[in-house]
Amino acid sequence: MIDGFRIDVTAEELLSHLDARIKSHREAAEELDSNRIRIEAATSSNRQPDPDDDEEQLALCWPGYVEDLERRAERHRHREAALVFLRDHIVAHEIYRLGEPDLRLLELWPRRACTAAD
Repeated sequence: MIDGFRIDVTAEELLSHLDARIKSHREAAEELDSNRIRIEAATSSNRQPDPDDDEEQLALCWPGYVEDLERRAERHRHREAALVFLRDHIVAHEIYRLGEPDLRLLELWPRRACTAAD
């Protein structure tokens, strides 16, 4: 009898996956920071915002947009740090038996879509 559903993943597969997710979070944080800096400069200067730049237009309509970019970048940096910690503690040449919570933590399982009920 099998109790539940588990996925066996090698340490090498985990390392490869975690490296990719770490890179993704790092790049996302860098892009958000870059956008925040660009928008802060555009909205604090005396020049007219670029009508073709959706983010500059959004920042004019939504005063908290710059802070939202900062919060989103910080979440990516936090996830990156957590995944770096996990990656650095993978035991080489082992097989990891993962359940759904593990798969979610390691970003191997798709995130649940938000609904109006959430």
